[in-house]
Amino acid sequence: MRQKVLSIIVIVSLLLGGCMFSAPSAEKILKKMEDAPGYSSEARMAVKNNRSVFYYNLKQYYKKPDKFRIEFYDDNLVMKQIMIYNNGQCGIFHVGIDKPFKSDTFAGTKEHNSFLSAFLENYKNAPDAKWTVEEKDGRDYYVFQCSIAGNNPYFKKALLHVNPKNAQPLLLNVFAEDDSKTLEVEYKTFLYGTEADDSLFDIEEQKFS
Repeated sequence: MRQKVLSIIVIVSLLLGGCMFSAPSAEKILKKMEDAPGYSSEARMAVKNNRSVFYYNLKQYYKKPDKFRIEFYDDNLVMKQIMIYNNGQCGIFHVGIDKPFKSDTFAGTKEHNSFLSAFLENYKNAPDAKWTVEEKDGRDYYVFQCSIAGNNPYFKKALLHVNPKNAQPLLLNVFAEDDSKTLEVEYKTFLYGTEADDSLFDIEEQKFS
């Protein structure tokens, strides 16, 4: 009887393990994310400071090598702000204001760190980069982890949960130097290879609508 029970346990373990082994390797998943020419996504972002947590509804657009666009919406899905980074310059557009605020600062901000491409850049350069397999909501995910370059004490480490079947990110968490969570991005939709029109990243020609 004991031998029969042990046999059943071994069979179940092999079946469960087979689900993970049938998925592409972590290296192939990472390569698919890195090789994507661009993507678009919808997400919910939570940002924590010393006192409160702020929530944002986002739409993101990215095009290689360094074009970023992030749109902020209220809970009624009304657009409130647009941030565009292109050609070394950042433009921030607010509803009701005709001219954008321009800055040369984008890298290392919470908006930049909410993009998959920012995480991948850190992962590629981090000496402590590694991956594991973790279960979440009854499913196995690849979890990629790395330190974040720069001196911002609120953004020191990041963990990215990725669907092993299709390389779609599920959840991105960023932690401060004291290991407290300061940023969380839950990706609602994620599409690779979308041909974003270059006009989306044109700061000078952008019209808030």
